[in-house]
Amino acid sequence: MASIDFLPDRLNREPSVFRGLTTSELFIAFLLGFFSGLFFGVIPAIALQLWPLIPTCALLFAALAILWGGKYFARLKRGRPDTWLYLAIAAWFARRGFGDTRLIQFGAIWSIKRS
Repeated sequence: MASIDFLPDRLNREPSVFRGLTTSELFIAFLLGFFSGLFFGVIPAIALQLWPLIPTCALLFAALAILWGGKYFARLKRGRPDTWLYLAIAAWFARRGFGDTRLIQFGAIWSIKRS
């Protein structure tokens, strides 16, 4: 029985599901849009006394964040490793004092053991 000597790295990658976004990135874009829509929906809802504006704005902003976020995330990720976005978010939170501030960063030389 033969075994696979080399497993392509794209087989372990999370697949793109919508506009170049993976499921995790889609969820991040949705949450950013949803909470910004909640924030910006409260002001007109209070001014106009139309309370259904809050969830409407939240879902509208979430949809726009997903539609426009695909292009933006694709541009951010171009030419970078698969986990770059998550490490960048963790580093951003660490710089602002949230979460674990002992973010480990090191340089190493990787070998694929091919000639």
